[in-house]
Amino acid sequence: MSSDDGALLSATFWEAGYEHLVELVHQRDALAHRRLNSLDVAVYDAAGTRLGGAPVDPRLEVLDLSALVPELAASVDRAMVTFDARYDTRVFNYRPHHYAFLHRLGAETPPLYYAVNAVLGGVPDRIGATNINNFETYVFRRQPLGARFSVVLGNLARFATAEAQLFAYYGSERVARDVALGPKAHVLVEVASEREGRRLQRVEVKALFRLASYVVGRRVDSGDIVLFDHLFTYIK
Repeated sequence: MSSDDGALLSATFWEAGYEHLVELVHQRDALAHRRLNSLDVAVYDAAGTRLGGAPVDPRLEVLDLSALVPELAASVDRAMVTFDARYDTRVFNYRPHHYAFLHRLGAETPPLYYAVNAVLGGVPDRIGATNINNFETYVFRRQPLGARFSVVLGNLARFATAEAQLFAYYGSERVARDVALGPKAHVLVEVASEREGRRLQRVEVKALFRLASYVVGRRVDSGDIVLFDHLFTYIK
């Protein structure tokens, strides 16, 4: 590995029944085709068991999770997928970005395009901020929700258990829940869209180190995913 190589670990969550395409390198320019130096993909079940993985050709532009994951995890309905990327910092002087397309097969629900959650590497030393407090939040739109919500959290640590607090806010009321995750484990936590007539306004996650975290919204009637977006980290 070159001394100019950077490392970026990202994660998303796959569910059966969805077309799920990941754009491995988002940046493009007119003079050069940018690509990663290497990329390893791994798939884990909710308990943190590694179901499989493989190196991916770094020249590949789009990775089809809806084809790859069932080959490795045919017996599960949801899995955490990690992307361990190495890249030349002279080419990506900030970091590469992974974006993804998500759509329920055969559904009329519009497709979603989202940024894959970057969990480790590639951020603090590039933007001059090193004092991250691992506080992540998501603010909901003011329009009527019309959906049911959950937060899915994944622990990408190899050996350490992650202890986190999840807070949901309804006006001035805060509802807290403690979550413990073993190495590479993940959990989906249901969050009520209303509480005593007050709408869900935001959710927050606090942990000792960074987790893979997404807010998931589903249509009440069909269960189709209509919101899939990672929480955002705030810096002190």
